Amino acid sequence: MEETFEAIGLEVPSEKDFNHLAERAGDQGEATQLWRRGAVLHGRCWKLGEGLEVWTVLYESGTGEIFYADCRPGFRARYAQRISPWALTEYDEEGEAIVHGYCDGTETEVLFELQNLTEVGPESFRAQELHVGLCGLAYRARVCQREEHPRWQPLEVRHPSRAAHENDWSLCGRVLSFKPLRNPLSGSDLSWVYLDLGALKLEILVNQRMLRGGELQIGATLTADIWLQGHVLDGRALLSRYEGLDRSTTRAAHWSHLKRRN
Repeated sequence: MEETFEAIGLEVPSEKDFNHLAERAGDQGEATQLWRRGAVLHGRCWKLGEGLEVWTVLYESGTGEIFYADCRPGFRARYAQRISPWALTEYDEEGEAIVHGYCDGTETEVLFELQNLTEVGPESFRAQELHVGLCGLAYRARVCQREEHPRWQPLEVRHPSRAAHENDWSLCGRVLSFKPLRNPLSGSDLSWVYLDLGALKLEILVNQRMLRGGELQIGATLTADIWLQGHVLDGRALLSRYEGLDRSTTRAAHWSHLKRRN
């Protein structure tokens, strides 16, 4: 997990540093909680700025005992995607939740760490489709000198020896846009990159120290190994993202979304 923190510009070289980071996130993070099977999950979201976050989760048992469950990096994606069908798997005592599903209307599979389970509550998981913001935190990335075929594969299939988590993916895609970011806490330089992978469009975040190859530019081909994480958008979050009617889309495109689900 320490490698994923590097993607958001935080170095966690030792267990002592990891515990200190978890404690600081617990103290400074925004508190949310969720009742689960006689226990309580206490979430803390420490927002660093620029969309960067550190999440920590405490597990409170039915007898009132509280212990640390998890601490992980996060980034709030800028674009929303629809996932349907989907399935949620929770590991309450570890403070984790994994969503497995498909990009709506396609056979493109996604499996990602859900960051904000305690933030949105159970109401957001009663619909047939989820609106999520997905962003991959890159372990490593390379700008290729020549164009390559788009790729979206589980890392355990592409490079079994590199895979450490079930939500690790290997990708290759064309750069649609990018923006430099800076971690306000550490001062590390990062890059937000929006990629066309053929099967889907996805945001990734990469520490510029981990970026290899040529110059990052629109149209370039980028390969990366990522830890995929995401945030579910509840009704309030969806309304806050509404920017009015998109004049660039046709009326026929709107009607294509009105289809019966069996």
